[in-house]
Amino acid sequence: MPEQRSALASVYKPGRVGVYDGPAQVVLFERANRTLVQVSGWPGSFRELCRKLETLLACRMPEDGLKAISQGQRSIFRVGPERLWVAGPSDDDLLMRFDGAALGEEAVVTEIGHSRTIVRAAGAEARTLLNRGLPIDLDFTAFPVDAFAQSVIHHMPVLVHRVGDSDFDVYVARDYAVSFWEWLTGAARSLGCQISGPE
Repeated sequence: MPEQRSALASVYKPGRVGVYDGPAQVVLFERANRTLVQVSGWPGSFRELCRKLETLLACRMPEDGLKAISQGQRSIFRVGPERLWVAGPSDDDLLMRFDGAALGEEAVVTEIGHSRTIVRAAGAEARTLLNRGLPIDLDFTAFPVDAFAQSVIHHMPVLVHRVGDSDFDVYVARDYAVSFWEWLTGAARSLGCQISGPE
C-alpha cells in the first residue's frame, strides 16, 4: 500500500495556540498512524457478514449508528444500514484479514484511510471546543464513551467519536481537512490550546 501523506502537512505547526495564560485546556493532534476500512453488505446477508466479522475480530459488531464497539486500539462503527467502518492502527493489517476467502460474496471491502483525516481533541475543554461548531450535545450523560455521531462542524461533514472522558476523535474528509483544522485551531485560541506532534 502506498505511504499515506498527511493532508495537514502545509498547516500543521506544533506549539501553543492563542494567548491564554496557564496550562493548556485542549490538546489537538492528528492521528496519522491509523487505517480505516469500510465493509459493506446487503440486507439479506448482513447478519451473516457480521457473524463472520465477529469471529475474525473476536468482538461483537455494533447494532446501531449511535455507539461504536471498541477493543484495544480498534473501533467499529455502523455508519449505514449495511455498512461498517473499522478503524485501527496502520500496522493492524485489516485488509489481509478481510479477504474474499474470509468474508465471501457477502461483503465489499474498501480501504478508505486515504480519504479521511483523524484529529484527536483532548482535555478539559475539548467538548466546549467541538460544541462551538457541532450541533450535538456532547455532555457525558448524553454522549458517553464510545458514542459517535455523523454530523457537521462549521458546515463540514464529520464523524465524532468519544474515546474517553474528555477525548474525542474527529474523522473529516481529506478534502475538508485544512479548512477544518484552520477552524478548529482558530476556535481553540481562547481556550488555551496545545498542538502536539502527530501520533
